[in-house]
Amino acid sequence: MKLGKIYSLAVESGISKDPRGKEGVRNALDDARKQYDGLKGDEKKFFDKERLTNPFADTRMLYGSPDIEVKSLIAGVDVETPELLLVDRLREKGDKIDLCLGHHPEGRALAQLSDVMGLQADVWAGFGVPINIGDALITERMKEIRIALMPQNHQRPIDTARLLDIPFMCVHTPADNLVTDHLNRQLKRAKPRLVGDVIEVLLKQKEYRLYAERGTGPTVIVVTRTLGPASRLWT
Repeated sequence: MKLGKIYSLAVESGISKDPRGKEGVRNALDDARKQYDGLKGDEKKFFDKERLTNPFADTRMLYGSPDIEVKSLIAGVDVETPELLLVDRLREKGDKIDLCLGHHPEGRALAQLSDVMGLQADVWAGFGVPINIGDALITERMKEIRIALMPQNHQRPIDTARLLDIPFMCVHTPADNLVTDHLNRQLKRAKPRLVGDVIEVLLKQKEYRLYAERGTGPTVIVVTRTLGPASRLWT
């Protein structure tokens, strides 16, 4: 499969499970188009045109031609310069790795991370939080994240991938949407009554069990005991 096709499938999969629904995603794309059409000069030149077809600013092909054929890939939650150097070493040893796929964003996708946070207001609205209050709350947090990311060296891993000629992409919110959809279906089926019951449902997932064995499994933080009631749930 070509890199461009993998990227398109990731975006399409994320849209199919987006909490905003098809109309919400369509509105986001329409807003991006209106913004782009209203720009001139350098502002239009610097606009991220991927936003016209991809509603997830934190998901991008970071390095490599869309026409590259991908037969094998290596994936990780955090893929930065050390991981790319590891991939280069593995390739030197004979491993066939056509693509490095990260979850957390890098490069422009990291610089634009705050842009995807707005959808949280739509999620909260589904749980009864007025949309104007949700917007006000998340807008303040988006500003904090944007400022915190400004001084970071976003392009370092991208430059590493380019110098080592390792195709590189990241898939953040689409992957989160798929996980959220899966866990919500599991919880809806199980109908947990107590917080402890929620933990039991999560520990039936092999990934949660693996990390529980490593000491970092599901943990109750706000409620002081697992006997607390599990009312409305969102993963």
